[in-house]
Amino acid sequence: MKPLVILAGQSNMVGHGQLSELGGRDLPEGARLFDLNPRDGCFGPEIGFARRLLELMPLDELWLVKYAVGGSSLLAWEADWSAERAAIAGDADKGPLYERLLRHYERVTRGEEVEVLACLWMQGESDSRFQQAAADYQANLKRLIARIRADLDQAEMQFVIGLVNPCGARFTHLSTVRAAQRLVAETVPNVSLVDTAGLSKHDDALHYDSAGQLELGRRFAERLYQHLGKTS
Repeated sequence: MKPLVILAGQSNMVGHGQLSELGGRDLPEGARLFDLNPRDGCFGPEIGFARRLLELMPLDELWLVKYAVGGSSLLAWEADWSAERAAIAGDADKGPLYERLLRHYERVTRGEEVEVLACLWMQGESDSRFQQAAADYQANLKRLIARIRADLDQAEMQFVIGLVNPCGARFTHLSTVRAAQRLVAETVPNVSLVDTAGLSKHDDALHYDSAGQLELGRRFAERLYQHLGKTS
């Protein structure tokens, strides 16, 4: 049985960390990354996550199934996707991202026995730019969590949310999205939240740099490990 973690979201899950800054040290032995949309020369939270989780848990291997798309709103990730709905957040051109994620997962796991430990979710900046998308974020996220658990037949799968924290005047409904993420973590079983305060960023004050991505991954791993212990 291969332990597996799904990673999904938008640009801070795609990753703006620089592989060249890691000195040749990336994923630890035993970890395998299956990334449907890699950014050339860059990494996201998967490296720090795999390093830390394999320190915390006695796993011989760890599969990471990743699909993230920069600038994607939660409306672009709806299981019952429609261009009309996605257009609320300017995402009509991005297509059905959830369907692509499921197909990617199915290709990777075909013929394999896997144990899905969690889905890590780093997303929400795009929704914070649009009043309706932000207002509906809590309901939309709850629906996404329920759907992915049902489609993977993993009713109690851990779902770990990274709290969004972009800077700048464009993100006018940020407080609404952050409040929604907190409420989902508080009210939906086996959902938890990762605090992103203090993570270092590039000069755009939006995307985490290499150190920020490594620390984000570590925080995801520690939060997941804490909550796996509560349900074991």
